[in-house]
Amino acid sequence: MDFLRHAYRLYNQSHIPFFAASLAYYALFSLMPLLFLLIGIFGLVLSGNKALLEAIQQRLGEVALLLFPTQPDLAQGLLTFLTRRAAPLTAGSFLVLFWSASNFFAALAYAMGVIFQTPPGFRNRIIALIAPGALGLGIILLALGGLSLAFVLRYLPPELGFLRGSLEHVLPVLGAAGLFYLIYRILPRPAPRHLHALLGAGFAALVWEGVRLGIPALLPRSQYELFYGPLAGFLLAMLGFYLSMWILLVGGLLARVLEDQTAPRA
Repeated sequence: MDFLRHAYRLYNQSHIPFFAASLAYYALFSLMPLLFLLIGIFGLVLSGNKALLEAIQQRLGEVALLLFPTQPDLAQGLLTFLTRRAAPLTAGSFLVLFWSASNFFAALAYAMGVIFQTPPGFRNRIIALIAPGALGLGIILLALGGLSLAFVLRYLPPELGFLRGSLEHVLPVLGAAGLFYLIYRILPRPAPRHLHALLGAGFAALVWEGVRLGIPALLPRSQYELFYGPLAGFLLAMLGFYLSMWILLVGGLLARVLEDQTAPRA
């Protein structure tokens, strides 16, 4: 009971729902520069491939003519702008994305500092600047690892076919637990012990996996769109971001409570 009372008191003191909502809004709106970055990269690809540009121009022209019959040159103007402005659009959106991502990680570091009662400092800004690049590298490595694993699983002998289904369920949990563990070990200072950070990360990963599987079953998008129309996708994304941030912070709270329970008493 002391454990639960202490956890509840810290939950209220840390304002976890407030920080989860703030981080969710920050993360969602920080994705807008990513969209412009992808558009800029697409423009660079088109400017270097004339055959692809002509094929897309033909298809896009047909669609534009059906939707906007009074503006037949709309597709040509759009593609011309995209190919000519691809380089500055890509560079500008990359800088804005890096800036917004660093601010998000700075806010996350501040929230972790509130949970672990550590004052904010210059170190949080340094971590916030390094974190976007480290996260991008981690995503690339995870993608390469996933492709390698998929290649290996494809050629498994029939008697080991049961591993395919098992790994498909276990690997997302292990990946999420590893990410949470790194956050709990890097952001707060002093960092929790390895075991406590691992327990908090494991708890958060299991809850996150349950939410990931449960939301599509509990809130089917087709039914949700009956009430909210075009806003359904945005609201579901907002809910997913909020729950992800809440789970991340609650896992850190669990690590903090475990630290307090094992700390020597005066």
